[in-house]
Amino acid sequence: MTATEILAQIRALSSPAFKKQMQTRFGINTQFAVGTPVTKLRQLARKLPKTDQALADALWATRVHEARILASMLADPARMTREQLTAWAYELNSWDICDACALNLFAKVRNPLTLAERWMKKEEEFVRRAGFATLAVLAMPRSKTPDKDLIKMLPLVKIHAADARPMVFKAVNWALRNIGKKNPNLTPHALQCANEILDLYPDNRNAVWVAKNALWELNTPAVKKMIASRAAYSI
Repeated sequence: MTATEILAQIRALSSPAFKKQMQTRFGINTQFAVGTPVTKLRQLARKLPKTDQALADALWATRVHEARILASMLADPARMTREQLTAWAYELNSWDICDACALNLFAKVRNPLTLAERWMKKEEEFVRRAGFATLAVLAMPRSKTPDKDLIKMLPLVKIHAADARPMVFKAVNWALRNIGKKNPNLTPHALQCANEILDLYPDNRNAVWVAKNALWELNTPAVKKMIASRAAYSI
């Protein structure tokens, strides 16, 4: 199917009611959205090639919100250049597209932490979020990211926990929690980072939330038990 044909299907699966819900319930930027659930996009993706860079590029170029999420599913991590990846990052305008790109694409490229680290240091809201969202994905339980490489990212977590923008500090929190939950080796490092954030920014409510939320989750009995079961994933 061509991008035009796929876009027609995306529109056919949309509804004004869901578009309204995207904004009011989920805080999604719907400026370029048509109102199609991600579940429907995944069903559509299953009918398409696993990767198709030309089609992904064409869908991205439409600027349609849902087409860009689908583009992240079809893009080929091995074919996209650093310049193109960065161009996509700079065009992000909503947390859900950002996180979809992190999960489907950014975390799968060569040397993803290098890319994520570069983006974390940028001032642009969604570029920085893309960096931390990619870090969060790379810290998921079965990710093969070495523990030592994740530990090296904690200073950036500590620095940007005080970012005033919710789209950023919530991604920082996500990354910190995922690092702490990945395995028992990483948990003490995440806890230490959270406590250092509290010491560094005692009067910054965003940073305090990032740290206290992570400390709370990592200390709940259920999460402690889950972390202990992941000892085999320490690398």
